[in-house]
Amino acid sequence: MYEKITIFIPKYERLRRVITFIITGGVLLAILSRCVVEQYGILRKKNRNLSYLYIPGRSPLRPQYQVYHSTDSLSLLRMSIVPNQLLFNQANEEGNYLSFLDIHFRLFRIMRNKTMLADSGKVHYTVNLKNIKRKTVEKNILLHCTFGEKYILEVIAIDRVRKTAVQNFLYVDKRTCYSMQNYMVIDVKTRQQVFSYVVDSSKAMKIVYRDQQPHDFYVRYFRPDTLIPPPPNMAISAPVPGDKPDSIWKITRFDTVPIRLYRKGIYQFSIDSTVKEGVSLFNFGPHYPGIITPDQLAEPLAYLLNKSEMMTLMKQPGRKLAVDKFWLGTTDNVEKARELIRIYYNRVYYANIFFTSYKEGWRTDRGMIYLIYGPPDDLTKSIKQEVWSYGEGDSKISFKFKKIDNPFSLNVYRLIRGEAIETRWVEAVRTWRQGNVFVIGNK
Repeated sequence: MYEKITIFIPKYERLRRVITFIITGGVLLAILSRCVVEQYGILRKKNRNLSYLYIPGRSPLRPQYQVYHSTDSLSLLRMSIVPNQLLFNQANEEGNYLSFLDIHFRLFRIMRNKTMLADSGKVHYTVNLKNIKRKTVEKNILLHCTFGEKYILEVIAIDRVRKTAVQNFLYVDKRTCYSMQNYMVIDVKTRQQVFSYVVDSSKAMKIVYRDQQPHDFYVRYFRPDTLIPPPPNMAISAPVPGDKPDSIWKITRFDTVPIRLYRKGIYQFSIDSTVKEGVSLFNFGPHYPGIITPDQLAEPLAYLLNKSEMMTLMKQPGRKLAVDKFWLGTTDNVEKARELIRIYYNRVYYANIFFTSYKEGWRTDRGMIYLIYGPPDDLTKSIKQEVWSYGEGDSKISFKFKKIDNPFSLNVYRLIRGEAIETRWVEAVRTWRQGNVFVIGNK
């Protein structure tokens, strides 16, 4: 029933890569796979709308990725996916529950204001449900990265049984041997790589540097950044953590002693005390990225309340009741208030998923816009920025976010501000406070 076909695809600079398709009933799935790839952007046109990247539930696939430079000449794209995100069926001679996962990738070298294709390919995995021994399926893909260069990596994961796909973009920084992608964080209990650098005190970890476990590590600690960005029509931006840590110390015998992070904040680990680079781990407290505690419910209201109102709310002994009172005060309809709460805090949660960097996702510039305006109607990405647009015609407004080099995270974007930029911020906040979700145009 299964036929294996090998296809040779032209590759950049006369190289060729062998691509293998597992096909059911002839070429049907090969054609399907190509259509999905074209739809999700590996052959995308310039300025394609990528707004689906920030729309929850667009795809059940939610793979996690990390890039790891084990040596100057070797880099790996490491992928982890939870099996229940894949669809399994028994349409095979053995009757096994199988899923077929394709990973397409294109690696572009960043050269000033342009990019050049450096590597590309596709890898096919057959996942047998009975052979899964761990909570996640993890795979490695070899990347051809040159030391001293910086890249952007486009990755598309395709579940060929469910016929769905999801696209991701990652920055690959191989300019030095001290940056974060030269380190790998390992969970001591599972002995697996940690794919999210947001951790809490429950997790014991070890850190590997370029396939070694150094004897000593230097730790730079920064208190958590609890500032929120000013409204988008203001010309000032929230500051970023400076070069001076709140404390610094050395961990000896790091190869034998696992680490735990007990305090909230930013922890940057490095093998060299003289450099300001390393791998950063973030403790935002328990439940993150979820919104459960009274403080977690109250703090995001800072975008809807003025400073005086916010100070009054945070001083309330029954903070959860104060939050409920605010939302019930926006409308005389209890069901409508519940719907507002659901929408607003779903946005907080997904802002934490999409935009977390050295601070919680909802506290970032993109998080602020996401909470008040929702996912963009139109999103374009380039090497240096993202542009979000809402509405059409005369009612259209746009926000530009510039990518910022940051020693703690590759996911830092700053809103390009100006008093002359049309934001309709006051109208948006007023609409929320009047018991309605702010919508631009026919969204």
